[in-house]
Amino acid sequence: MQTINIHTDSLILHHALDQKKTDQYALHCHNFYEVFYFVAGDVSYLVEGKRYVPEPHSLLLIAPHVFHGVKIESDIPYERISLHFVPGFLHPENQSVLLSPFHAEYGSAGIYYKDNGDHLMYPFFKQLIDARFADEAIRELSLRVRLEALLSQILMSSYSLKGASETSSSIKSVSRIIAYLNNHITESIKLDDLSAALYISKHHLNKMFRRATGTTVGNYVTHKRVVMAQNLILHGQTASSAAAAVGFHDYSSFFRAYKKVLGYPPSVKHNAILLKDGSIHPAARRVGIE
Repeated sequence: MQTINIHTDSLILHHALDQKKTDQYALHCHNFYEVFYFVAGDVSYLVEGKRYVPEPHSLLLIAPHVFHGVKIESDIPYERISLHFVPGFLHPENQSVLLSPFHAEYGSAGIYYKDNGDHLMYPFFKQLIDARFADEAIRELSLRVRLEALLSQILMSSYSLKGASETSSSIKSVSRIIAYLNNHITESIKLDDLSAALYISKHHLNKMFRRATGTTVGNYVTHKRVVMAQNLILHGQTASSAAAAVGFHDYSSFFRAYKKVLGYPPSVKHNAILLKDGSIHPAARRVGIE
């Protein structure tokens, strides 16, 4: 299968096939809305501490700043379509309703759409892929219309989706930790305070969080803050003001964290995942955006 890339300033579509097992989750977060469509293979996906094992022709919705990653479990051919877009690409009147399914409660089944055998979603992706052949004068419009058609279908499916109830106490505890971190992400977060607020010992909290999410509390918070700062910089703020706004108390620690997470310094205003020649940006490749 030939790899297919569509790249505009507002939308990136990547249709690819891999056959290489990975040893760990390529965890990351970014400023885009993402629709991950799983075609075939043997993979698992970790989203904010919840593990999904997608079935063929199922999809996952990833909102901006959500910590997630994929792990290829075997050498079985892994085919997928990843679609990233910015909300401003949608018609302003449609944004709120079309994006609502992305903001279902994490830790529930509300962001995972299982195929019922009819491959209902695939034709919408096929239409998006075919838009690359449209005349340049109407290509942007064609992509927007087809994206909104896909999101409309997802919205319709969301009304009938029944979330699976999670009864495990550890799952509930991790959900509480993640909710606390996200609600206080720009504040000073200490493990002692987190432990006291949630009535969980530091040792148990660390062990449980790492087992569920694949990373530490500190790494989770750092990644979230860096991506939030990146978004502020892209919208005109200085790097120092963005660092302060998201909770970094000194610029040197922010600079080191930014470069470690994204692979380039804050002075580089890079908001793309795929380069215009279709190749993966080195920083995106390093954090596993593929």
